[in-house]
Amino acid sequence: MQISKSFIKLSLIGLCGVMAAVYCFVGRPAKAFSTGPPASRTGAPALGASGMEPTCTACHTTFPLNSGPGALAISGLPVFYMPGQEITVTVTVTQPNRARYGFEATVLDDQGRRAGDLVVTDANRTRIIDGAGNFAGRQYIQHTLAGTQPGGMNQGSWSFTWRAPAQSVGRVTFYVAGNAADGQQGNANDFIYNASQSVQPAGGVALVSAASFAPSGSLTAESIAAIFGMGLADGTAVAATIPLPTTLAGTTVRVRDAAGMERDAPLFFASMGQINLLIPRETSAGVATLTVARGGNMVSAAAVTIESVAPTLFSANANGQGVAAALALRVRADGSQVIEPIAQFNAAANRFEAIPLDLGPAGEQVFLVGFGTGLRGRGGANQRAILGAANADLAFLGAQGQFEGLDQFNLLLPRSLAGRGDVEVALNVDGKRSNAVTINIK
Repeated sequence: MQISKSFIKLSLIGLCGVMAAVYCFVGRPAKAFSTGPPASRTGAPALGASGMEPTCTACHTTFPLNSGPGALAISGLPVFYMPGQEITVTVTVTQPNRARYGFEATVLDDQGRRAGDLVVTDANRTRIIDGAGNFAGRQYIQHTLAGTQPGGMNQGSWSFTWRAPAQSVGRVTFYVAGNAADGQQGNANDFIYNASQSVQPAGGVALVSAASFAPSGSLTAESIAAIFGMGLADGTAVAATIPLPTTLAGTTVRVRDAAGMERDAPLFFASMGQINLLIPRETSAGVATLTVARGGNMVSAAAVTIESVAPTLFSANANGQGVAAALALRVRADGSQVIEPIAQFNAAANRFEAIPLDLGPAGEQVFLVGFGTGLRGRGGANQRAILGAANADLAFLGAQGQFEGLDQFNLLLPRSLAGRGDVEVALNVDGKRSNAVTINIK
C-alpha cells in the first residue's frame, strides 16, 4: 500500500517526548570446530584498522551475515571502565528452532591492540585461545563442545570476566561473533551474527545514539547522538532555533572526520552531564573524533566510527527500551485513516506503558509508524523489520523530513500477530540490527 506524504506528516503527533530525550566458527556439533572455532573470526578491525578479521560466513555460506531472525547481544558492560576493574560480561545468541549455539569474542583498543584480559569463569562452557599471524597478540574467548548446548529457551549464553587494562587505553570495543546452528553436521543452514559494543575510560565521555543509548561504537552522519560526562557545560540549555545552534550553555562540539575535516556539530541540548547533538551531514566514513569545548577550553573528547547505517530506535521512555516511540495508523475498509496512540503515561509508575493494539476486523490494515536515527543511509533492498522472531516488510524507511536527524519507518502489522501480547520490534538495515522496542497486540 502506498503511504501518502500526508500520513508521514500526521505521524509527527506525539514526538515531542522523543526529541526531548533526544562474522569461521560453528556452534553445532560439527567435527571441525565443535570444541571451539579458530581464532580471529570476530570481524574486528585488523591492527591499525587496515582490513578486517574474517567472519564465519566464509564457511557458513547459506545466509548473509546478520540476516536471520535471531539476535546477538552483549550485556553487563558499563558506560565507563576503571583501570584494573573486573567486569562480568554475558554474550547471548537467541534464535528459535536452533540445535546448537556458539560464540567468539575479543576486546581491542582503537588501534586494534588487545585491551585488558579475558578470564574464564566457566571452564565447562568457555575457553581462551590466542591469535596468530596477522592477529598475533590478540586474545579470544569462545565456546567449548559443552558450551554449544543451549543455555536456555531458544538461546545460547556464556558469561566471563573482562579485566580492564592497568591504565587507561582510551575507548575499548568488544567484538563478538555468534552462531545459531541447526546441528546437522554441516556448514549449511547456520545463521551467523556479529556485534560490537564500546566502553569509555572513566573520566572521559560516553558517546552513544540518542535513541538506543547503547555504546555500540558507531554512528552515522546526520544522526542524533548523545554525549555523557561531567562538567560539559555552564548550565542547561535547549535549542530554540532552526537551524540548530552550534553553541549552547557555553559549549561547542567539534567533529573531526577520517578525512581530517573539522565541523561544528549542531546542538539540541546541553547540560553539565549531557549533550545531545547532530553528527554533521558532511562527516565522512571512518573514525571520527568529537571534542567538547566549554568556554573555548577543551574539556573532553571521544572517538566513534562513522558508518553508512547504524540503526537505533527511540522508545517512549527515552531510554531505548520498552514500548516504542511510535503511532498506529489504521486504514479502514472504506479507505479512511485514523491515527492511534500505542502508549500511555502511567503517573504512578512514572513511565509510558503499552496500549494493547487491536488489529481490527478483516479488511482493515494497521501500520506501525516508528522513529529512530541512523537509518537513512541504507543501501539497496536489504532492510526489513523483525517482529518477535518473524520478518516483516517495510512500507517506508527514510528521513522523517521535518525534525533534524530523525528517521521513520512504516510497517504493516501482520494479522497473524493477533493475540500475541507484547511483541519485540527491531530493524535489520544493511546487515545491522537495531535495538529492540516493544508493542502490545491485543
